[in-house]
Amino acid sequence: MFDLTVVAKSGRWMLVDDEDGELGAFASRADALRAAGAAYEGYPGAEQRYVLIREESGEWEEAVVEIPRLH
Repeated sequence: MFDLTVVAKSGRWMLVDDEDGELGAFASRADALRAAGAAYEGYPGAEQRYVLIREESGEWEEAVVEIPRLH
């Protein structure tokens, strides 16, 4: 299940939600993936989620993002 996608676009990394569209632009892929983890914070019991990544070359990957723990 993929809800979020990180897309390389014109030197930036866009975080895109399947339903809500663009959530933000980031300077690095790592920053965008951290933001994806934070976006999943509200899912009770979830420990990790998968995010699709599209490079500027058009190649696709997937990454597992850890969800920040609420204390």
